[in-house]
Amino acid sequence: MKKIILSLLIAMMTVSMAAFSVSAAPSPSAETHVGPYEGIFYGVVQGDKNSRAPMALQLTHRDGVVQGKVYLGEGLYVDGGVCGGVNVPSGVQYASGKTIPSNPNHLGARSTFNVSNINVAVSLNGDLSPDGEVLNANAKIDLPWFCGTDPQLSGTLNKIR
Repeated sequence: MKKIILSLLIAMMTVSMAAFSVSAAPSPSAETHVGPYEGIFYGVVQGDKNSRAPMALQLTHRDGVVQGKVYLGEGLYVDGGVCGGVNVPSGVQYASGKTIPSNPNHLGARSTFNVSNINVAVSLNGDLSPDGEVLNANAKIDLPWFCGTDPQLSGTLNKIR
């Protein structure tokens, strides 16, 4: 049961890790402001037990709305304490987020998921370097107290286009 809870949670958390989602975005016009998250980023996400997995983000950032596609490779492990650990499967995920006008290089979100009648929160944060070329992101999974630990994932991705 505990391993099922963590496995379901990790699958949902992977969806929201980068807090982005892909859609066909219109071409920028005079009225549309393209933000600093626009582009393709590639790097590595790190989990527990020195695990690492490649990650790529294909993003659009228009008028404060960030949308993108997240590609996660194999190799990431997340330890949920007494609730068990899980190897995160590779795959493609979608999500979306917003920046605030006063700090367009910061993206933050908090999501709550219900897994087996237990509410689990995931706090997501991403910060772009001032030149918009490096994205540092982290996700904290707030597991129930009886799990004993709250896993955290972090990643550094470089803009390749």
